[in-house]
Amino acid sequence: MQCIKCGSENVLIQTEQCNAKTRTRKNGCLWTIGRACLIICTLGLWLIIGKRKATSNTHFVNCTVAVCQNCGNKWEIKAVK
Repeated sequence: MQCIKCGSENVLIQTEQCNAKTRTRKNGCLWTIGRACLIICTLGLWLIIGKRKATSNTHFVNCTVAVCQNCGNKWEIKAVK
């Protein structure tokens, strides 16, 4: 593999994190209704228990890049299918 900019063959190929997406899911309406019913049935004892927090999922996307060791040029390598 040769560098696009300077033509050197001293190229390092590595994987790095390109993108990250975080998705947050809030509590549903059934959880809220159920919690309200338990508060009423137990005469408010369920108020002692804290609310359930929302959950979040993070999805990372990795990409393969080549870095020229002579000039420092960096470019992304696309996978061939």
